[in-house]
Amino acid sequence: MGWLAAANPGCKRHEPAPAPSPMPSLATSAQLEPTVCRRRSDFALTLDAEPAKAKAEVEPPDDGEDEDDDALLPFGVDIGAAIPTPFGFAVTGIRGAGQAFVALLSERASRRIDLGELHGDPETPGIAAVGERLLVALRTTDAAGFTVKLGRIGGPESSAPEWGYELTKLGKVVTGLELATDGKRGVLVYQGEVKGDARLMLGTFSVDELNEPFATKPLEAKDVEMPRLVPRPGGYWLSWVRTLPEAKPPAVSAGGGRSAQDPEERELLDVGLRVVEVAKLDDAGGVVGAALRVSEPRRQVLLYDVAPVAGGLLVAARSDSAAPGAEGGAIVLSEVRPDGSVHDFRLDDDDIGAGAPTLLVDTSASLQAPWLAVNAPSDVTRIGLIDKERTNLRADPLLGRAAVLAVGAGHFLLQRARGRAIALEALDCSWPSASAVENK
Repeated sequence: MGWLAAANPGCKRHEPAPAPSPMPSLATSAQLEPTVCRRRSDFALTLDAEPAKAKAEVEPPDDGEDEDDDALLPFGVDIGAAIPTPFGFAVTGIRGAGQAFVALLSERASRRIDLGELHGDPETPGIAAVGERLLVALRTTDAAGFTVKLGRIGGPESSAPEWGYELTKLGKVVTGLELATDGKRGVLVYQGEVKGDARLMLGTFSVDELNEPFATKPLEAKDVEMPRLVPRPGGYWLSWVRTLPEAKPPAVSAGGGRSAQDPEERELLDVGLRVVEVAKLDDAGGVVGAALRVSEPRRQVLLYDVAPVAGGLLVAARSDSAAPGAEGGAIVLSEVRPDGSVHDFRLDDDDIGAGAPTLLVDTSASLQAPWLAVNAPSDVTRIGLIDKERTNLRADPLLGRAAVLAVGAGHFLLQRARGRAIALEALDCSWPSASAVENK
């Protein structure tokens, strides 16, 4: 059974015919219509950037020389993961030059919990929810290289994290922290490096005994990045982007002409083919079977997101764009079903807008179909409940260009830029696409 049919028992689903069917189109609302949203007065918090230390504090002036003693410009706020919780939402991020935090947003009060100052190139923390408790994974550095330590936040009333075991001597590459848990055991995944190859490192730990030592080990796949980890019944889904080896054309030279290896003859962007792959993990973090390749390889850097659906996994990925590095092109929805089959739905209407696709699941709702949001700073944000070929993305005046971070209990958590600060707020919206799916 597909995830949509499972989410809505009254919906009659037809099995696909043996012959390939035409790819569906995506209906959108190009013009802003009257708002169907209402801004909530709660679930709101403004995160200010911390100014960097003055230059005079960082570099003592040399005697006899004039120094520019103007304060360095402050860094901004970098938002990481956002998840719904029983009390509202939890959001990780970094303020200023490296102050890590978790923002807790609830109907009663919203506030920020600082996790400490990070050293080196800052990385936003990983986060997972266990009831009202939160688990965090914080990457920083010491004299021997990168470290990752686990912490626990007791709930919306907690004032500080309780720190547990710390992994040390992790090398020079640690990025893409991902956390997930089944309530008793947790899984930590991050992108590392083994003998020059980009590898995913995975370790499991006890949720109740965070001080217990544990180790991480590399997964078999090489040249991978951008991990995503989400729970599934009896285990987890782990996905990543993998760069495939590509044969290079031999150098040729016409008689008397310049070699194709001349700098002016080289391509400005030389990137191998890239593909999303998905692996199934058991409850102990072990890989079950071989990884599945989702959709066809794409040459440009992929923007993608994942969401669990009715025992399977939904992947939303941007395809190639005409301009290198641009956030355009089609969006391909790939449904990985429990039996290992993959079914693709291409959303290539001209009005889907630019930006990264974001999949959102409201686990508290009776309807488990995910939402798709397309966020781009240069374009209005569009969002809609995924209904395969009937998927309908809409803009809204109250939504504007805000990035949609999460949805929980029917509330949509948004991120808006306020100079170098970030404002978190929530909307309640009556999207027509939601009622259409519910009433089928």
